[in-house]
Amino acid sequence: MKKNYTLLSALVLVGSMAFAQNVSNKFINEAAELKPIEGDVPGKGNFANMKAPGDTIYYEDFGTGGPGGANLPAGWTTQNNAGNSNNWIWSTVAPGGQYSGNTLALNSTTGTNGYMSLPGDLYNTPGPFVAMDASFTSPAISITPPRAAVILEFQQSQRYCCSGADELVVEVSTDGINWSTPYDATVGRNPNTATPNAELVRMNVSADLAFQSTAYVRFRQTGASHYYWMVDDVTLLEGNANNMQLEDFSVNFTDTFQYNPLHTMVPQSVMTPLSFDGATFNAGGNTQTNVVLRAQVFQDSTLAGAPGFGLTWEDSTVISPSVPSLQRDTERVATYVNTFPGYFRGVVRVTSDSVNQDPASAVGTYQFAVTDSVLARDRGEDVFVGDAGPANYVGGGNDGDRWGVMFSVANGGDTITSIEIYIANSTANDGVQIVPKVWSFEDDSATLGGAMSVTVAEALVPVTIDTSMFGTWQKFDFAIGTGPQYLAPGQYVMGWEQISGATSGLEFTAGRDRTMEPFAPAVTNFVYVNDANPGWGWVTQVAAVRAIFGNSVATGIEKEAQSQVGFEVAPNPNNGQFNVVINNDVETDYTLNVRNMLGQTVFTDLLSVNKQRTMQLDLSDYEKGVYFVSLENDDERLVKKVVVK
Repeated sequence: MKKNYTLLSALVLVGSMAFAQNVSNKFINEAAELKPIEGDVPGKGNFANMKAPGDTIYYEDFGTGGPGGANLPAGWTTQNNAGNSNNWIWSTVAPGGQYSGNTLALNSTTGTNGYMSLPGDLYNTPGPFVAMDASFTSPAISITPPRAAVILEFQQSQRYCCSGADELVVEVSTDGINWSTPYDATVGRNPNTATPNAELVRMNVSADLAFQSTAYVRFRQTGASHYYWMVDDVTLLEGNANNMQLEDFSVNFTDTFQYNPLHTMVPQSVMTPLSFDGATFNAGGNTQTNVVLRAQVFQDSTLAGAPGFGLTWEDSTVISPSVPSLQRDTERVATYVNTFPGYFRGVVRVTSDSVNQDPASAVGTYQFAVTDSVLARDRGEDVFVGDAGPANYVGGGNDGDRWGVMFSVANGGDTITSIEIYIANSTANDGVQIVPKVWSFEDDSATLGGAMSVTVAEALVPVTIDTSMFGTWQKFDFAIGTGPQYLAPGQYVMGWEQISGATSGLEFTAGRDRTMEPFAPAVTNFVYVNDANPGWGWVTQVAAVRAIFGNSVATGIEKEAQSQVGFEVAPNPNNGQFNVVINNDVETDYTLNVRNMLGQTVFTDLLSVNKQRTMQLDLSDYEKGVYFVSLENDDERLVKKVVVK
């Protein structure tokens, strides 16, 4: 099967990040169409993670112009490939239009003296809707002397609808005829999501403009009919001399399928060993030597909130002894084997012999939790904004509509007992009936419908949603239905089906996690619209649905039990010889395991504890480093970190 590596931009998640991905085109045409919904809350802005570097090469604040854009700054031109009058214009006012009535004028640094605007809504009010196909272009820009690294910077306010195939891009050229591969001005933002006003965007265009004496810059929108795009304060800057960047990185919870979901919580029982991919770029003008991609995993805390062990694993891969300016590489660091639950942080960074002039651009971080029973792809109710469900898509809002969230099961598999859904605070949920479902996902199928044709778990009695459930996690188990089901290693989809309520205007929706949407791989979230042409499509919205494995005791992420067992390791650090002291007033049987940082068991023993027991362990014949001593039985699992020097 074709592998898909989901790459996250080199910034901290949750936060402002771009997103890149390579996926099979197999199901791409089965994307569902989002309804243009007025009043969507703007998402947090994204921009390239680089500090403002050296000298200004060129700057335009669009301080000259006139009504209708008749008098653009000297040398700037507008183009229209649609053969209509829907052109970029010089403006100082809000874009206007039926879906952008509350949008303000661009609040850029010099916005009051004018900026460039493409008011798609205004052009399409009241309709019919016509896609924009327009651009504006700079005059020839002299770069004297030529620079080894060039950065393009501008400020914008932007929102577009309705397809991820729409282009809002920037292109550069050295002759005004042959244009570069487009640079994505949405910075990975999904359709219908607004930028901040004004968003600062920085793009490294060195691959096209390094060591060039002339440059042209073109802003182009093709395909989107709504909403608007406003641009101001266009600047070319000299880049850094030494700047190895981590352009993208991935944390691979699985990469054996065509489409691989990104998890935020994973039960230990179904978690695969993690690998880390990094896409690096020498954005500086100098050749970099001894370039290394390094990955680390830190346990920041236990599930109960106690301090974690800190660094639990690290490894590295040499990218190259010598990386010339503007070279891109992709490497993998593997493999982290998790052996205990908690809140973790994966850190990926690229280093070289030189001091990086922009060190923040060389590192990326991803946070995740290893749990006892909860599997999730959302970040929790603290970040939910709005709702997600079939009603948000063209033709949706019917009985028989379904929603699905892909997840992966690894190791030996486990038994799913229920799913949890965060009920959106929407009046359309009051009285609607749904049933929970789990489908298997077969990515060798020809269509999405074929891939999800088999239901592996469901309830038989519908659940009626009422206002007391709004804004809370609700558990939907399979006890009255198929019962808990063992899920073998593979891929599955969890979600719901609306059973009744549509005739009364009811449409079920769950909480929506916008913070994860820029990073959700394509074809890992699904909607089934039961309209005149029913069928599955994949979507970008991330709904709050979680799978519960084994014996779950709590809604959301479970809390680690507070043990009454005394469990100490001393001395620590040590030379390999140390004591394990266990105190328990109740006679109890345990398995004592000692594992290294790769998760390999180096010592195991069965023991019975009554009152107190002390064991002497000797690891002096093993490599120096960090080990984990665990005390385990069916009821609890206690872990201590020990350092052998």
